[in-house]
Amino acid sequence: AGRGEFATFYKRLITNGKMPMVAIAAVMRKIVVTLNARLRDATIPQS
Repeated sequence: AGRGEFATFYKRLITNGKMPMVAIAAVMRKIVVTLNARLRDATIPQS
């Protein structure tokens, strides 16, 4: 997920009629979810 992906997501939301602040909140959530998944996948499982 590069910065271009988030920009494309934001533009798509705006094009579909979302208010700018709503779109920004959605992008922030997408960034958090993406980072959380990267951290999860990079962590070595403890057994």
